[in-house]
Amino acid sequence: MNWPNQNGCPSLPPAIQEQVPVYHPTPSQTRLATQLTEEEQIRIAQRIGLIQHLPKGVYDPGRDGSEKKIRECVICMMDFVYGDPIRFLPCMHIYHLDCIDDWLMRSFTCPSCMEPVDAALLSSYETN
Repeated sequence: MNWPNQNGCPSLPPAIQEQVPVYHPTPSQTRLATQLTEEEQIRIAQRIGLIQHLPKGVYDPGRDGSEKKIRECVICMMDFVYGDPIRFLPCMHIYHLDCIDDWLMRSFTCPSCMEPVDAALLSSYETN
């Protein structure tokens, strides 16, 4: 049996919906992976590929603790803790890996400086 969604269209039962990934084809839209058009699936796959090419690391504030400039992830507003997985954007801002990956699935701009991330990535591919 298909369950009606808020538009009255048939959808998956709630238990199955929880297992299906949710994506954002545009910043203002949220849809289940099963509801995406082929074009949206391709765009999202490309975006995931670009995100995976961004450098990642582990937060280490430095042995002497003098590097106090970057102390919190501006997305979740939580302080970085030694060993936290982080991702570096081309503009040199850093974020928790899960926070920025989720952000970049919605908007391909840096949350701090609003610099477009994809333009920097694409230009780095063209120079290599």
